Amino acid sequence: IYNLSHMKNLHGIVNVGAAQRRSLFEIVQSEFNDSVEPCTRSDIAISYILPADSSLDTSKYHQLSESSLEQSKTQSTCRICRSKNLLKYLDLGSTPLANSYLKKEDLASPEFEEELALQVCLDCGLSQLTKVVNPVLMFKNYLYVSSTTQTIRDHWNELAGTAINVAKPSSGDLVLDIASNDGCLLSKFREMGMNVVGVDPAENLAAEANASGIRTLCAYWSVNIAQDIVSRFGSPKIITATNVFAHVDDVHEFVDAVDNCMARKGIFIIEFPYLIDFIKRNEFDTAYHEHLSYIAILPLSHLMTMHNLQVFDVQYFEKIHGGTARIFVCRVNDYPVTKNVETYLRNEEMFGVKSKLPYESFSERVLKNKEDLQLLVRRLHEEGKIIWAYGASAKGNTLMNFFEITSTLVSVVIDDNAKKWGYYTPGARMRITNIEELSETKVDYLLLLAWNFQEEIIRRCKAARYRGDYILPVPKATIVSDK
Repeated sequence: IYNLSHMKNLHGIVNVGAAQRRSLFEIVQSEFNDSVEPCTRSDIAISYILPADSSLDTSKYHQLSESSLEQSKTQSTCRICRSKNLLKYLDLGSTPLANSYLKKEDLASPEFEEELALQVCLDCGLSQLTKVVNPVLMFKNYLYVSSTTQTIRDHWNELAGTAINVAKPSSGDLVLDIASNDGCLLSKFREMGMNVVGVDPAENLAAEANASGIRTLCAYWSVNIAQDIVSRFGSPKIITATNVFAHVDDVHEFVDAVDNCMARKGIFIIEFPYLIDFIKRNEFDTAYHEHLSYIAILPLSHLMTMHNLQVFDVQYFEKIHGGTARIFVCRVNDYPVTKNVETYLRNEEMFGVKSKLPYESFSERVLKNKEDLQLLVRRLHEEGKIIWAYGASAKGNTLMNFFEITSTLVSVVIDDNAKKWGYYTPGARMRITNIEELSETKVDYLLLLAWNFQEEIIRRCKAARYRGDYILPVPKATIVSDK
C-alpha cells in the first residue's frame, strides 16, 4: 500500500489481498476451524441478491506492487554480528534465479539475473551472499517439493521421532514447521499423535498442504505470525525449520519470532547444509540466490546466545544434501548441553571458519573443477555422445550456469518432480522431462546434477533400463560406470 501511494498517475479502485482466490468458508476451514460446515446462498436471509462471485479481483494490485519492488540489495555487513570485516572468496558470475523455471513461451524473453558471489565474515564465521534478492521473486510460486525422494521422506520420519523423544510432548501438543513446503514433515508428526501447523509463503504449496489436511498459513515467518499462531492454536512444544534458515535475511527477527511462541521447555530444531562439507567437498553448486547464508555451528551458536537461547545438541547426516547438520535449541538451561556441541565448535575453530585460507583454497579448487568438467562434456559431445542430465535442481542450475554448459551440449534433464515436467531450466534452457523418456532414447551419459541422491538415482535409472554411464560433477569431474 505504501508503494502504491507513491505511484504517479494511478487511478481507480485497487483491491488489496492475496493472489489466491478463496472463499470465506475455505479460509475459516483451513486456518481457524476445520469442522465448520458450509451453508448455501438460499440459507442466507437477506433482502438483496448475492452476486455469483463475491471475491475480489486483486490481479491489478499484485501487478502494480510487484513491479515496484526493489529487486535486490547489497549485503555489506554480516547479518549475524553486523561486522563489516567481510572477505569475498568466490564469484559465480551473474546468474538467473535457480528455481525460476521457464515455460516454452518464456524462452524468447530475457531472464532476471543477479550477481551470485560468496563472502565470509572473519569475525563470526558466517558465509553469506553479496546480494539479497527480493524473496517475492523467488518464493511466491515454488516448484521444489520436499517429499519427492524416498531418502527425504525417511529422513523426515526419523526427525519427527527424534524430536518427540527429546521434547517428550503429550499427545495432541502442537508442532510448528516453518517453511513447511507440502507438509510432508508435519504429516509424520501427525501420524505420531501431534497437532500440527505449518507456515509457508508459497501459495501453491500452502494450498496443496491444506488440501491434504495439513493446516498451513500462507505467510513469511515473522513475530506477528508467531503471535497469531499462539492466539489461535497455542504455543508449539516443537518448532522445526529444515533447509530454510539459510534463506532468511533478518535472522534476528526469525529467532525472536521463535522465542515469542515456543512453549515452556519447548525445543527448536534447525537443519541446514553444513558449511564444512560445502568447503571440503567443493559443493559450490549449493550456492544460489535463495541460500543467503552458508552455515557453521559457531556463528549460529553466537546468534542464539544473543537471544538468550542456547544450542544444546548437534547431529550430523553425511548423506543428506551433501552433508547436513541438525542443531537443537532451547531457552538457556532448559536442557543439558551435550558434549557434541563442544566437539563441533572446537573442530570448526581448528578448521579455520573465521580465517581466509580455507575459503581461498576452496575457490581455486572450484575453478579447476569448472575447467575439467567443461573439457569432459565438450569432448564427449564432439565424439557424438548423447548427454542428458538428472536432477533439475537449484544446485544443478547453479552448476550449469557457472560452468557455462548450455542445452546445446546437454539438451534434456530428467527430474522426479512432476511439477517441473514440461518446463525449461533457467539459463541453460534444458527441457525437463520424466524418467520414462530415458528408456525411449539412446543416451550415453547422464550428468548427475542431483549428485546428493546418487545412489537412489542410479537405482531408478537401472530400473528404467538405462545402460549408459554417469558423470559425477562434484567434488570433481568423474565418470562413473554401474555396469
